[in-house]
Amino acid sequence: MVVIVVVASVIVYAWSTGLLGGLMGTTPTVKEALSMDSYKWSEDGTELTMYIRNVGTVDVKIKTYYIEYGGAAEDTGNWTAPISVNVGEVEPVVVTHGGATGWKPGGYAYTIKLVTTTGTQFTFNVKTP
Repeated sequence: MVVIVVVASVIVYAWSTGLLGGLMGTTPTVKEALSMDSYKWSEDGTELTMYIRNVGTVDVKIKTYYIEYGGAAEDTGNWTAPISVNVGEVEPVVVTHGGATGWKPGGYAYTIKLVTTTGTQFTFNVKTP
């Protein structure tokens, strides 16, 4: 008799857990996620165009950027209006370096941090031509 009660309790528990889990559902997560498809330099090497893809679940607005070289911040930039990147789309993002040294040609590595209007930072690495 005890075995039958235990087995019946396990079956009822498994059924109610599955049923309650199905009724409650899950909360979808809202996530900003960007990736860089590619980048290219202007002919004179003064502008960097990064092709940024939104691989997240929400539209993203990029408001500012930071340029780092050798671990130190070299320049910061803003656009007059945030750059919108809709889910699944690719947008060109143009970055200029107005710092004292400018872009150093010859394969120097830079870190570009893009910051969204929500404060999320995305880091990408590029090399000069």
